[in-house]
Amino acid sequence: MSAFAIFVLVLTVIYVIYYSAIIMQDLYAKKDAPKTEEEDFDVSQMQNQEEPISITEDSNGFHLNGDTTEEQEEPSSVTWIENDDDANKYQEKIKKEHTSVEEECQRLQDSMEDVDIDSTGETEADVMVSMLLNQKPGGPKIFYSRDNV
Repeated sequence: MSAFAIFVLVLTVIYVIYYSAIIMQDLYAKKDAPKTEEEDFDVSQMQNQEEPISITEDSNGFHLNGDTTEEQEEPSSVTWIENDDDANKYQEKIKKEHTSVEEECQRLQDSMEDVDIDSTGETEADVMVSMLLNQKPGGPKIFYSRDNV
């Protein structure tokens, strides 16, 4: 007898025993006892170990309402300029940042290589076949076969 046949026989015997026990419980159960689908849990021994903490959210993030510590004020993104000297320094700083970004973009564009665009999404089927047949040397070999129906 194979292992699968033994497994099937054992499983069948277990199912027969299980369902016969369930049927016996239903047959010999108290007739007058009300059946409810509710479950009762005894929570008398549970204790509140932690106090709940309320949390609020505003534009600066989340805050615990029970938190009594002083929060440091975060610097805002708005820069307040009080005199002309500070305004000139701020303008110079902005120009330096702007030129450094432009220099970085120029450096990246110079390091890029020029690529010929051979095809786009609108390539026709005939153009695609001719591109496949006229492959560049050293590239992967692509084979094309056409079924004439």
